[in-house]
Amino acid sequence: MEKDTLDTIELRSESVQDILTQPPHWMIRWGNTIILIILVMVLIMSYLIKYPEFVPAPVVVTSQNPPEKLEARTNSKIEKIFIKNHQQVRKNDILMVMQSTANYQDVLALKKIVDSLTPSQLQSFPLHETSHFKLGELQGDYNSFAKAFQDEALFTRLQPYAPENLAANQSISEYRARIATLQQQKKLEQAKYELTRKSYQRSQDLFNQGVISAVELENEKIKFIQEQQNMENINISLSQMEEGISNLNKTKSGTAISTEKDKITYSSQTLQLFEQLRKALKQWEQNYLIVSSTDGVASFQQFFGENQFVKTGDAILTILPENKEQLVGRMSVPSVNSGKVKTGEKVLIKLDNYRFQEYGIIEGRVQNISMSPDDKGNYYVDVTLPKGLRTSYNKTLPFDKELRGNAEIVTQDLRLIERFFYQMRKLLGYQS
Repeated sequence: MEKDTLDTIELRSESVQDILTQPPHWMIRWGNTIILIILVMVLIMSYLIKYPEFVPAPVVVTSQNPPEKLEARTNSKIEKIFIKNHQQVRKNDILMVMQSTANYQDVLALKKIVDSLTPSQLQSFPLHETSHFKLGELQGDYNSFAKAFQDEALFTRLQPYAPENLAANQSISEYRARIATLQQQKKLEQAKYELTRKSYQRSQDLFNQGVISAVELENEKIKFIQEQQNMENINISLSQMEEGISNLNKTKSGTAISTEKDKITYSSQTLQLFEQLRKALKQWEQNYLIVSSTDGVASFQQFFGENQFVKTGDAILTILPENKEQLVGRMSVPSVNSGKVKTGEKVLIKLDNYRFQEYGIIEGRVQNISMSPDDKGNYYVDVTLPKGLRTSYNKTLPFDKELRGNAEIVTQDLRLIERFFYQMRKLLGYQS
């Protein structure tokens, strides 16, 4: 009776009975394991996958010998164009002449003459050929040089100190002739003096012996004194003539010094004004001539024609050098994250001229970083291109001018898990 009663008692609820009578779904049995496996796979993938950090900046791809950009240096009209677009030019070729108050052909002819002369060849300057040149703003400098050149030539031709020097030489010759005559006369007087002296000595001996009177002795003494006086007069005349020759030599020396001084003055003035003319010609060339400083191909920045007005600073021509050498990239990196840029880091370049989706990306390497920023706070970074302009799609891009675009410097190639913990470390650092 009791056993039947126990069998009829319901010990579990209906929901519990459903669970006990049916086995659980596989998601419930294996869910935690699957979630654990997914988390492990995420951690493994975050370790394996690397996500680089980039520092973007604009870039210009050019050659180590970059294209030369020629600009107008004065507000003027174009007087003459000597080349055509995309024409081959050589170094120092005159490409264009701007309008000025001078006749450019006369100025170029004068410049050719000036450049062909050295200071030692200045005397051969062809003044007769250049006197009719129309030089405009250069006329004042040319006139000053021409006057100095003529003054020097006139001084050299007339030799104003030559008559004075010639007169001094003639006077010296006359003095020397007189000295020679006096020397002969002195010899005769010397002989007379000796005879007179001996005669006086004999008379004195005879007077002492009482043979002659005192009057006769005095007469002999007077003759002896007169001969002494004649000898002294000749010596004085010789001394005066030697002094005259010395004074004439001083005059000659002064004349030579004055001649050399004036010659140097004229020569230095001519040379100084010649160099001033050369400087003025150089300044005129810089202002009114467009000259190529390298060999290459000339390309107009826009359409230009003769008598067209241009302003100072307007870009006129670009000369692409023949010798392009190795291509390089030049970046201007802002100061933000610039400390992460290191030599040898990879640089990914996307050119504006060639869309990277179609042509691919050019790979470079950081070669050099400037030590200090410019006035805008940017650092200059030089980039080498080991593969040149070969892109990631194996296409070689042509280079005929500067190529501009954007570049990204790969500074840190971090794993995803490292980047996650890096962010966590920053957050903890901020909190502390």
